[in-house]
Amino acid sequence: MSATANLKLVQDMYDALNAQDLEAQGKFWHEDMIWHGPPGFGTVHGLEGFKYDVLAPFYRAFPDYHVSHDIELANDTWVAGTGYLRGTHHGPYLGLAATGKPVKMRFSDFWLVVDGKLKENFVMVDHIDTFKQLGVDLLAALPKA
Repeated sequence: MSATANLKLVQDMYDALNAQDLEAQGKFWHEDMIWHGPPGFGTVHGLEGFKYDVLAPFYRAFPDYHVSHDIELANDTWVAGTGYLRGTHHGPYLGLAATGKPVKMRFSDFWLVVDGKLKENFVMVDHIDTFKQLGVDLLAALPKA
């Protein structure tokens, strides 16, 4: 597919993410897709696992979830984006009980596009800043040099 078509694929997928439409994800992802999550999540194989083991708990943690990209790049095979997810922490997230605090979570994604659908996704999240916003200083737990 063209770079323009690949960008549109990701943008449409993000519209479905923001609508919290789990079933719509099938239009964008291969059934045997692989999601390489940030630390704390691990790798998820398959669309059903992605929908119900990643997205559904995320929506429970941040029910007002909204994501947007600041930068998007694409070619005929790859799409890359970086931006922010905004939401309010109303459910468990990576073992942290709900804080009720708003969060602006910085992320970057890289998607492999195969035959017009997303095949793999490599995700990075700035958890140090995210958890600091939620009242947890991850760096304070590191040993002092």
